[in-house]
Amino acid sequence: MAAAPIPENEIVRISALYEYDLLDTMNEKDYDDITQIAAEICSMPISLISLIDSNRQWFKSRFGYEPKESHRDIAFCAHAILKPDDIFIIGDTSTDERFFDNPLVTSDPNIGFYAGVPLVNESGNALGTLCVIDNKPNKLSKEQIETLKALARQIVSYFEIRKKTQQLAKQKAEMEQLNSDLSKFAYIVAHDVKSPYNSLAMSVMYLKDEYASKLDTEAVSLLEMMENTSKKAIEMIDGILAHTLNINKSENHKENFSFGSLVEEVKQLLLIPVDFIFEVNNSDLEIFTSKSILAQILLNLCSNAIKYNDKEIGNLSVSISNNQNTWQISVTDNGPGISKENQAKVFDLFTTLGVPDRYNKKGTGIGLSTVQRLVQKLNGTIKIESEPGKGCSFYVSISK
Repeated sequence: MAAAPIPENEIVRISALYEYDLLDTMNEKDYDDITQIAAEICSMPISLISLIDSNRQWFKSRFGYEPKESHRDIAFCAHAILKPDDIFIIGDTSTDERFFDNPLVTSDPNIGFYAGVPLVNESGNALGTLCVIDNKPNKLSKEQIETLKALARQIVSYFEIRKKTQQLAKQKAEMEQLNSDLSKFAYIVAHDVKSPYNSLAMSVMYLKDEYASKLDTEAVSLLEMMENTSKKAIEMIDGILAHTLNINKSENHKENFSFGSLVEEVKQLLLIPVDFIFEVNNSDLEIFTSKSILAQILLNLCSNAIKYNDKEIGNLSVSISNNQNTWQISVTDNGPGISKENQAKVFDLFTTLGVPDRYNKKGTGIGLSTVQRLVQKLNGTIKIESEPGKGCSFYVSISK
Protein backbone atom coordinates (compact mmCIF):
# COMPACT_ATOMS: atom_id res chain seq x y z
CA MET A 1 0.00 0.00 0.00
CA ALA A 2 1.28 3.48 -0.86
CA ALA A 3 0.08 6.54 1.08
CA ALA A 4 -0.52 9.63 -1.05
CA PRO A 5 2.25 12.23 -1.01
CA ILE A 6 1.52 15.60 0.59
CA PRO A 7 0.55 18.30 -1.96
CA GLU A 8 3.01 21.14 -2.41
CA ASN A 9 0.38 23.68 -1.39
CA GLU A 10 -0.72 21.71 1.70
CA ILE A 11 -0.46 24.57 4.20
CA VAL A 12 -2.55 26.86 2.00
CA ARG A 13 -4.96 24.04 1.14
CA ILE A 14 -5.62 23.11 4.78
CA SER A 15 -6.06 26.76 5.69
CA ALA A 16 -8.61 27.14 2.88
CA LEU A 17 -10.48 24.01 4.04
CA TYR A 18 -10.80 25.35 7.58
CA GLU A 19 -12.23 28.64 6.31
CA TYR A 20 -15.41 26.82 5.25
CA ASP A 21 -15.97 25.42 8.76
CA LEU A 22 -17.35 22.17 7.30
CA LEU A 23 -15.49 19.51 9.25
CA ASP A 24 -17.56 17.61 11.83
CA THR A 25 -20.78 19.37 10.86
CA MET A 26 -24.19 17.69 10.75
CA ASN A 27 -25.67 15.97 7.69
CA GLU A 28 -27.33 18.34 5.24
CA LYS A 29 -29.95 17.36 2.68
CA ASP A 30 -28.41 19.35 -0.17
CA TYR A 31 -25.21 17.30 0.04
CA ASP A 32 -26.98 14.00 0.70
CA ASP A 33 -29.11 14.53 -2.42
CA ILE A 34 -25.97 14.91 -4.50
CA THR A 35 -24.32 11.69 -3.27
CA GLN A 36 -27.56 9.80 -3.90
CA ILE A 37 -27.80 11.21 -7.43
CA ALA A 38 -24.12 10.41 -8.11
CA ALA A 39 -24.55 6.79 -6.97
CA GLU A 40 -27.67 6.26 -9.05
CA ILE A 41 -26.30 7.89 -12.20
CA CYS A 42 -23.12 5.83 -12.01
CA SER A 43 -24.90 2.65 -10.82
CA MET A 44 -22.56 2.41 -7.85
CA PRO A 45 -23.45 1.25 -4.31
CA ILE A 46 -21.39 3.96 -2.59
CA SER A 47 -20.94 7.70 -3.08
CA LEU A 48 -19.14 10.07 -0.72
CA ILE A 49 -18.27 13.74 -0.32
CA SER A 50 -14.84 13.53 1.27
CA LEU A 51 -12.82 16.36 2.82
CA ILE A 52 -9.09 15.77 3.28
CA ASP A 53 -7.94 17.04 6.67
CA SER A 54 -4.32 17.05 7.88
CA ASN A 55 -4.44 13.42 9.09
CA ARG A 56 -7.87 12.08 8.11
CA GLN A 57 -10.52 12.08 5.46
CA TRP A 58 -13.92 13.13 6.80
CA PHE A 59 -17.17 12.53 4.94
CA LYS A 60 -19.58 15.45 4.66
CA SER A 61 -22.10 13.13 3.02
CA ARG A 62 -22.28 9.33 2.84
CA PHE A 63 -24.45 7.17 0.61
CA GLY A 64 -24.11 3.43 1.15
CA TYR A 65 -21.32 3.72 3.71
CA GLU A 66 -21.54 4.13 7.49
CA PRO A 67 -18.13 5.30 8.84
CA LYS A 68 -17.81 9.09 9.16
CA GLU A 69 -14.05 9.21 8.55
CA SER A 70 -10.89 7.18 7.94
CA HIS A 71 -7.16 7.79 8.22
CA ARG A 72 -5.63 9.89 5.48
CA ASP A 73 -2.89 7.34 4.78
CA ILE A 74 -5.40 4.83 3.41
CA ALA A 75 -7.64 7.40 1.68
CA PHE A 76 -8.11 7.06 -2.08
CA CYS A 77 -9.30 10.68 -2.07
CA ALA A 78 -5.91 11.81 -0.77
CA HIS A 79 -4.51 10.63 -4.10
CA ALA A 80 -7.32 12.24 -6.07
CA ILE A 81 -6.61 15.79 -4.80
CA LEU A 82 -3.06 15.65 -6.17
CA LYS A 83 -4.45 16.43 -9.64
CA PRO A 84 -7.14 19.07 -9.04
CA ASP A 85 -8.00 19.46 -12.72
CA ASP A 86 -8.84 15.84 -13.49
CA ILE A 87 -10.94 12.92 -12.31
CA PHE A 88 -9.01 10.15 -10.52
CA ILE A 89 -10.13 6.65 -11.61
CA ILE A 90 -8.94 3.21 -10.47
CA GLY A 91 -10.80 0.72 -12.65
CA ASP A 92 -9.55 -2.40 -10.84
CA THR A 93 -7.93 -1.94 -7.42
CA SER A 94 -6.60 -5.53 -7.36
CA THR A 95 -4.16 -4.74 -10.19
CA ASP A 96 -2.97 -1.38 -8.87
CA GLU A 97 0.18 -1.60 -6.74
CA ARG A 98 -0.83 1.46 -4.74
CA PHE A 99 -4.11 -0.05 -3.57
CA PHE A 100 -4.26 -3.87 -3.92
CA ASP A 101 -3.37 -4.36 -0.23
CA ASN A 102 -5.16 -1.27 1.10
CA PRO A 103 -7.40 -2.09 4.12
CA LEU A 104 -10.33 -0.48 2.31
CA VAL A 105 -9.78 -2.98 -0.51
CA THR A 106 -9.06 -6.12 1.54
CA SER A 107 -11.88 -5.46 4.02
CA ASP A 108 -15.05 -3.38 4.28
CA PRO A 109 -16.09 -1.71 2.03
CA ASN A 110 -14.00 -3.96 -0.30
CA ILE A 111 -13.29 -1.29 -2.90
CA GLY A 112 -12.92 -2.78 -6.37
CA PHE A 113 -13.48 0.43 -8.32
CA TYR A 114 -12.96 4.09 -7.38
CA ALA A 115 -13.60 7.39 -9.19
CA GLY A 116 -13.10 10.76 -7.47
CA VAL A 117 -13.61 14.31 -8.79
CA PRO A 118 -11.60 16.89 -6.82
CA LEU A 119 -13.63 19.64 -5.12
CA VAL A 120 -11.63 22.70 -6.15
CA ASN A 121 -12.48 26.10 -4.66
CA GLU A 122 -12.21 29.53 -6.32
CA SER A 123 -8.54 29.79 -5.32
CA GLY A 124 -7.60 26.46 -6.93
CA ASN A 125 -7.30 24.45 -3.71
CA ALA A 126 -8.58 20.86 -3.78
CA LEU A 127 -10.51 20.47 -0.52
CA GLY A 128 -11.64 16.89 -1.08
CA THR A 129 -13.62 14.88 -3.62
CA LEU A 130 -16.97 13.66 -4.79
CA CYS A 131 -16.35 9.98 -5.30
CA VAL A 132 -18.25 6.86 -6.36
CA ILE A 133 -17.20 3.36 -5.31
CA ASP A 134 -18.03 -0.20 -6.39
CA ASN A 135 -16.98 -3.46 -4.72
CA LYS A 136 -15.95 -4.93 -8.07
CA PRO A 137 -13.99 -3.62 -11.06
CA ASN A 138 -16.02 -1.20 -13.16
CA LYS A 139 -15.81 1.79 -15.49
CA LEU A 140 -17.62 5.04 -16.23
CA SER A 141 -18.95 6.39 -19.50
CA LYS A 142 -17.98 9.81 -20.77
CA GLU A 143 -21.46 11.08 -19.88
CA GLN A 144 -21.21 9.75 -16.31
CA ILE A 145 -17.83 11.42 -15.85
CA GLU A 146 -19.16 14.78 -17.06
CA THR A 147 -22.15 14.48 -14.74
CA LEU A 148 -19.88 13.77 -11.76
CA LYS A 149 -17.84 16.86 -12.61
CA ALA A 150 -21.00 18.97 -12.79
CA LEU A 151 -22.14 17.64 -9.40
CA ALA A 152 -18.70 18.42 -7.95
CA ARG A 153 -19.00 22.02 -9.14
CA GLN A 154 -22.42 22.23 -7.49
CA ILE A 155 -20.91 21.03 -4.19
CA VAL A 156 -18.22 23.70 -4.35
CA SER A 157 -20.88 26.35 -5.00
CA TYR A 158 -22.62 25.20 -1.79
CA PHE A 159 -19.28 25.54 0.02
CA GLU A 160 -18.87 29.10 -1.26
CA ILE A 161 -22.42 30.10 -0.29
CA ARG A 162 -21.83 28.71 3.20
CA LYS A 163 -18.57 30.63 3.54
CA LYS A 164 -20.08 33.92 2.38
CA THR A 165 -23.12 33.49 4.61
CA GLN A 166 -20.86 32.93 7.61
CA GLN A 167 -18.76 35.97 6.68
CA LEU A 168 -21.89 38.12 6.47
CA ALA A 169 -23.10 36.82 9.82
CA LYS A 170 -19.74 37.60 11.37
CA GLN A 171 -19.70 41.11 9.87
CA LYS A 172 -23.23 41.71 11.12
CA ALA A 173 -22.26 40.63 14.64
CA GLU A 174 -19.19 42.88 14.53
CA MET A 175 -21.27 45.83 13.31
CA GLU A 176 -23.85 45.26 16.05
CA GLN A 177 -21.08 45.20 18.64
CA LEU A 178 -19.52 48.33 17.13
CA ASN A 179 -22.88 50.11 17.20
CA SER A 180 -23.37 49.08 20.81
CA ASP A 181 -19.91 50.34 21.75
CA LEU A 182 -20.47 53.61 19.88
CA SER A 183 -23.83 54.08 21.57
CA LYS A 184 -22.24 53.66 25.00
CA PHE A 185 -19.41 55.97 24.02
CA ALA A 186 -21.81 58.63 22.71
CA TYR A 187 -23.92 58.44 25.85
CA ILE A 188 -20.91 58.78 28.17
CA VAL A 189 -19.39 61.64 26.17
CA ALA A 190 -22.71 63.45 25.83
CA HIS A 191 -23.44 63.06 29.54
CA ASP A 192 -20.00 64.33 30.54
CA VAL A 193 -20.22 67.26 28.13
CA LYS A 194 -23.82 68.13 28.96
CA SER A 195 -23.20 68.57 32.69
CA PRO A 196 -20.82 71.57 32.42
CA TYR A 197 -23.09 73.20 29.81
CA ASN A 198 -26.04 72.83 32.17
CA SER A 199 -23.96 74.42 34.93
CA LEU A 200 -22.92 77.23 32.62
CA ALA A 201 -26.51 77.90 31.54
CA MET A 202 -27.71 77.99 35.14
CA SER A 203 -24.84 80.28 36.15
CA VAL A 204 -25.62 82.70 33.31
CA MET A 205 -29.32 82.76 34.26
CA TYR A 206 -28.36 83.52 37.85
CA LEU A 207 -26.05 86.35 36.81
CA LYS A 208 -28.75 87.87 34.62
CA ASP A 209 -31.36 87.71 37.36
CA GLU A 210 -29.11 89.06 40.10
CA TYR A 211 -26.83 91.56 38.35
CA ALA A 212 -28.48 92.62 35.07
CA SER A 213 -29.40 96.02 36.56
CA LYS A 214 -25.79 96.63 37.55
CA LEU A 215 -24.27 95.67 34.19
CA ASP A 216 -24.00 97.76 31.05
CA THR A 217 -25.70 96.82 27.78
CA GLU A 218 -22.61 95.12 26.33
CA ALA A 219 -22.19 92.89 29.40
CA VAL A 220 -25.89 91.88 29.35
CA SER A 221 -25.60 91.11 25.64
CA LEU A 222 -22.57 88.92 26.34
CA LEU A 223 -24.48 87.00 29.02
CA GLU A 224 -27.39 86.45 26.61
CA MET A 225 -24.97 85.14 23.97
CA MET A 226 -23.47 82.74 26.53
CA GLU A 227 -26.96 81.58 27.52
CA ASN A 228 -28.02 80.98 23.92
CA THR A 229 -24.78 79.16 23.15
CA SER A 230 -25.20 76.91 26.19
CA LYS A 231 -28.81 76.09 25.28
CA LYS A 232 -27.78 75.35 21.68
CA ALA A 233 -25.04 73.00 22.88
CA ILE A 234 -27.48 71.20 25.21
CA GLU A 235 -29.98 70.86 22.37
CA MET A 236 -27.26 69.40 20.15
CA ILE A 237 -26.21 66.91 22.83
CA ASP A 238 -29.82 65.84 23.41
CA GLY A 239 -30.18 65.37 19.66
CA ILE A 240 -27.08 63.18 19.47
CA LEU A 241 -28.37 61.01 22.31
CA ALA A 242 -31.81 60.68 20.73
CA HIS A 243 -30.25 59.86 17.34
CA THR A 244 -27.98 57.20 18.84
CA LEU A 245 -30.75 55.59 20.86
CA ASN A 246 -33.24 55.54 17.98
CA ILE A 247 -31.02 54.11 15.26
CA ASN A 248 -29.53 51.43 17.51
CA LYS A 249 -32.76 50.07 18.93
CA SER A 250 -32.58 46.35 18.24
CA GLU A 251 -36.29 45.70 18.60
CA ASN A 252 -38.43 45.92 15.50
CA HIS A 253 -41.66 44.50 16.88
CA LYS A 254 -44.48 44.57 14.34
CA GLU A 255 -48.13 44.94 15.24
CA ASN A 256 -51.50 45.75 13.72
CA PHE A 257 -52.88 49.27 14.19
CA SER A 258 -54.85 51.89 12.28
CA PHE A 259 -52.92 54.70 10.65
CA GLY A 260 -55.32 57.26 12.12
CA SER A 261 -54.75 56.09 15.69
CA LEU A 262 -50.99 56.41 15.21
CA VAL A 263 -51.29 59.93 13.82
CA GLU A 264 -53.51 60.94 16.75
CA GLU A 265 -50.82 59.76 19.17
CA VAL A 266 -48.20 61.73 17.24
CA LYS A 267 -50.38 64.88 17.28
CA GLN A 268 -50.52 64.73 21.08
CA LEU A 269 -46.74 65.20 21.09
CA LEU A 270 -46.71 68.11 18.65
CA LEU A 271 -47.08 71.83 19.35
CA ILE A 272 -49.59 72.65 16.60
CA PRO A 273 -50.26 76.39 16.24
CA VAL A 274 -53.86 77.58 16.01
CA ASP A 275 -53.20 78.88 12.49
CA PHE A 276 -52.38 75.39 11.23
CA ILE A 277 -54.55 72.95 9.24
CA PHE A 278 -53.62 69.32 9.90
CA GLU A 279 -55.21 66.72 7.58
CA VAL A 280 -55.06 62.93 7.68
CA ASN A 281 -56.02 60.73 4.70
CA ASN A 282 -56.92 57.02 4.82
CA SER A 283 -56.93 57.14 8.61
CA ASP A 284 -58.98 53.90 8.80
CA LEU A 285 -56.35 51.86 6.95
CA GLU A 286 -55.04 48.99 9.08
CA ILE A 287 -51.30 48.46 8.77
CA PHE A 288 -48.80 45.95 10.12
CA THR A 289 -45.36 47.28 10.95
CA SER A 290 -43.31 48.64 13.85
CA LYS A 291 -45.56 51.21 15.49
CA SER A 292 -42.82 52.77 17.62
CA ILE A 293 -40.43 53.30 14.71
CA LEU A 294 -43.10 54.68 12.38
CA ALA A 295 -44.25 57.02 15.17
CA GLN A 296 -40.70 58.41 15.47
CA ILE A 297 -40.56 58.96 11.71
CA LEU A 298 -43.90 60.79 11.58
CA LEU A 299 -43.15 62.82 14.71
CA ASN A 300 -39.93 64.17 13.23
CA LEU A 301 -41.34 64.92 9.77
CA CYS A 302 -44.49 66.57 11.13
CA SER A 303 -42.53 68.55 13.72
CA ASN A 304 -40.23 69.94 11.01
CA ALA A 305 -43.18 70.79 8.77
CA ILE A 306 -44.72 72.84 11.58
CA LYS A 307 -41.56 74.50 12.87
CA TYR A 308 -40.30 75.68 9.49
CA ASN A 309 -43.64 76.75 7.96
CA ASP A 310 -43.52 80.39 6.87
CA LYS A 311 -47.11 80.90 5.72
CA GLU A 312 -49.91 82.79 7.52
CA ILE A 313 -51.98 79.62 7.51
CA GLY A 314 -49.95 76.45 7.59
CA ASN A 315 -51.09 73.24 5.88
CA LEU A 316 -49.89 69.78 6.78
CA SER A 317 -51.26 66.65 5.15
CA VAL A 318 -50.36 63.08 6.18
CA SER A 319 -51.55 60.13 4.11
CA ILE A 320 -50.96 56.44 3.53
CA SER A 321 -51.68 54.01 0.69
CA ASN A 322 -51.49 50.24 0.43
CA ASN A 323 -49.32 48.91 -2.38
CA GLN A 324 -48.63 45.28 -3.16
CA ASN A 325 -45.40 44.92 -1.15
CA THR A 326 -45.09 48.27 0.62
CA TRP A 327 -46.86 50.92 2.65
CA GLN A 328 -46.56 54.34 0.98
CA ILE A 329 -46.67 57.26 3.44
CA SER A 330 -46.48 60.95 2.56
CA VAL A 331 -46.05 64.08 4.68
CA THR A 332 -46.78 67.24 2.70
CA ASP A 333 -46.67 70.89 3.80
CA ASN A 334 -47.01 74.37 2.26
CA GLY A 335 -43.81 75.69 3.83
CA PRO A 336 -40.73 77.31 2.27
CA GLY A 337 -39.67 74.17 0.40
CA ILE A 338 -36.19 72.80 -0.25
CA SER A 339 -34.14 73.53 -3.35
CA LYS A 340 -33.05 70.66 -5.59
CA GLU A 341 -29.38 70.99 -4.69
CA ASN A 342 -30.15 70.84 -0.98
CA GLN A 343 -32.56 67.89 -0.98
CA ALA A 344 -29.85 65.22 -0.66
CA LYS A 345 -27.95 67.22 1.98
CA VAL A 346 -30.78 67.34 4.51
CA PHE A 347 -30.26 63.64 5.36
CA ASP A 348 -26.57 64.13 6.22
CA LEU A 349 -25.86 64.06 9.93
CA PHE A 350 -25.13 67.54 11.42
CA THR A 351 -25.90 69.23 8.09
CA THR A 352 -28.32 72.18 8.24
CA LEU A 353 -29.53 74.67 5.65
CA GLY A 354 -29.02 77.57 8.08
CA VAL A 355 -32.69 78.57 8.01
CA PRO A 356 -34.23 79.46 11.39
CA ASP A 357 -37.62 78.01 12.31
CA ARG A 358 -40.74 80.00 13.23
CA TYR A 359 -39.32 80.37 16.76
CA ASN A 360 -36.04 81.78 15.36
CA LYS A 361 -34.06 78.67 16.24
CA LYS A 362 -31.73 76.86 13.87
CA GLY A 363 -31.76 73.07 13.57
CA THR A 364 -29.05 70.67 14.65
CA GLY A 365 -28.91 68.62 11.46
CA ILE A 366 -29.75 65.45 13.35
CA GLY A 367 -33.49 64.90 12.91
CA LEU A 368 -33.73 63.97 9.23
CA SER A 369 -30.61 61.81 9.43
CA THR A 370 -32.35 59.89 12.21
CA VAL A 371 -35.50 59.60 10.08
CA GLN A 372 -33.52 58.11 7.20
CA ARG A 373 -31.87 55.55 9.45
CA LEU A 374 -35.21 54.58 11.00
CA VAL A 375 -36.77 54.15 7.55
CA GLN A 376 -33.88 51.87 6.62
CA LYS A 377 -34.57 49.77 9.73
CA LEU A 378 -38.02 49.12 8.25
CA ASN A 379 -36.38 48.07 4.93
CA GLY A 380 -37.72 51.22 3.35
CA THR A 381 -36.74 54.31 1.41
CA ILE A 382 -37.43 58.03 1.74
CA LYS A 383 -37.38 60.73 -0.92
CA ILE A 384 -38.24 64.44 -1.25
CA GLU A 385 -40.25 66.35 -3.82
CA SER A 386 -40.14 70.12 -3.37
CA GLU A 387 -39.88 73.52 -4.99
CA PRO A 388 -38.71 76.62 -3.12
CA GLY A 389 -41.69 78.59 -1.88
CA LYS A 390 -44.19 75.84 -2.79
CA GLY A 391 -43.88 73.47 0.12
CA CYS A 392 -42.32 70.06 0.52
CA SER A 393 -43.41 66.40 0.36
CA PHE A 394 -41.58 63.54 2.02
CA TYR A 395 -42.44 60.10 0.62
CA VAL A 396 -41.70 57.10 2.81
CA SER A 397 -41.97 53.57 1.41
CA ILE A 398 -41.63 50.71 3.93
CA SER A 399 -41.72 46.97 3.32
CA LYS A 400 -44.66 44.96 4.57
